Amino acid sequence: MLNTNFVNEQNPWWIDYHTIEKDEKVKAAMANKPGKQYDFPTGDNLIILGPRQVGKTTYMKLAVLELLEKNRVDPKNVLFFSCDALSDKQDILELVQYFDSISDKASRRYLFLDEITFVKDWNVALLALFNSDYLKDKTIWVTGSSSMSLQKETLPGRNIKKRYFYPLSFREYVDLFYGKIKNAKTIDLNNIEEAYKASTNLMPHLSEINRLFESYSFVTGGLLSTSYLFFNAKKDPFNVYGEIYRDALLSDLFKTGLSETTFKETLYGIFESYGSCYSSNSIAKRTSIGSHKTVEAYIEAMGKLFILNTIYKIQDKRVMYRSNKKSYFVDPFIYRVMHLYSAGANAISESDKPKIVEGVVGSMLSRKYQDGLNYLRTKQDKEVDFVVNGVGIEVKYGNGKTSDLNTEKGYVLTKSGATVLDGKRASMPISIFLYLLS
Repeated sequence: MLNTNFVNEQNPWWIDYHTIEKDEKVKAAMANKPGKQYDFPTGDNLIILGPRQVGKTTYMKLAVLELLEKNRVDPKNVLFFSCDALSDKQDILELVQYFDSISDKASRRYLFLDEITFVKDWNVALLALFNSDYLKDKTIWVTGSSSMSLQKETLPGRNIKKRYFYPLSFREYVDLFYGKIKNAKTIDLNNIEEAYKASTNLMPHLSEINRLFESYSFVTGGLLSTSYLFFNAKKDPFNVYGEIYRDALLSDLFKTGLSETTFKETLYGIFESYGSCYSSNSIAKRTSIGSHKTVEAYIEAMGKLFILNTIYKIQDKRVMYRSNKKSYFVDPFIYRVMHLYSAGANAISESDKPKIVEGVVGSMLSRKYQDGLNYLRTKQDKEVDFVVNGVGIEVKYGNGKTSDLNTEKGYVLTKSGATVLDGKRASMPISIFLYLLS
């Protein structure tokens, strides 16, 4: 049975709308300088998905703030609820029925349901609400840290949009903590010459962009909480947020019914091959897991829990899903957390850095080219780190030259080298490429 007192406690603005200003998430967001800018499409129904700690809850709370203080919506017409305490679809339906009973039916109403995706049959509850026309005079936003139950047919034909929240891209990170760079373009990977020209225009900023790339890759990642702590308090965020983030990820894991032991062994196998291709069978043989199908199931689950991105080999324009694959963490801070958890390694060694940087490039490419990103092994058995629609990308956390690329067209990314154009190939610093990519 729904605990209505608990609902009331999560919505103190029903009594005094100024209490939204005292909310911890809102206070933290307003205190951060510079602050991330958001848009609030409060006319749209949204499913907001993404990793833990990327700001989904904060985004909802700031939307509540805007509705109450800027749009002057009746406070009793705005519901926020953290769904961790709910068990199944019936709890969701009881919650919205309670809200219906206390809100003003003559005006538009807003529902913000946080972390709904681990509630059993949450999508069935939403479908029932849409089918009953309950939501015709309401806006509903839901968030989740898992896409396991979200298939393409989850809410067919319903007026609800999917929106993915990821950690800050490197460009967002630079813009926030250095400032937007005037006239900096977003590159089209296929246009090598234009990308080269855009990279040369950024070279005067290279030292600052590289400085931020080092902190992004090896200290903070793109999480807002870790980044603000590092820049505003000059502290290593791992000491504050490492355990918090680990526990949040494990909590999500347990809710799926997966085994922690198998999860940890799979992670360990991925770290052993990080930056290289591997097979599920090789991890199964090196661990006590035994079955490659079990390993594949856990890798797929890590993708749906927004922990890993996995890419596959392309050969003769076909994606080889049964061949070896490569996996990269969605964010470098997640790499740090999971590395300590699975391997007991706290500090990042110099030998780790090239692999982490390759993972950062892989993560940024995955966001922009979800269905078109692969890796390649040539007929001469040479590997190309990433391929997008025939454009190769080779990552060298050190020195490199255009001849290092084993495709006719593409990019060689180096630590801090000069920009070079060589026919259909260009060489440029990794940090500048990632800034221009977003």
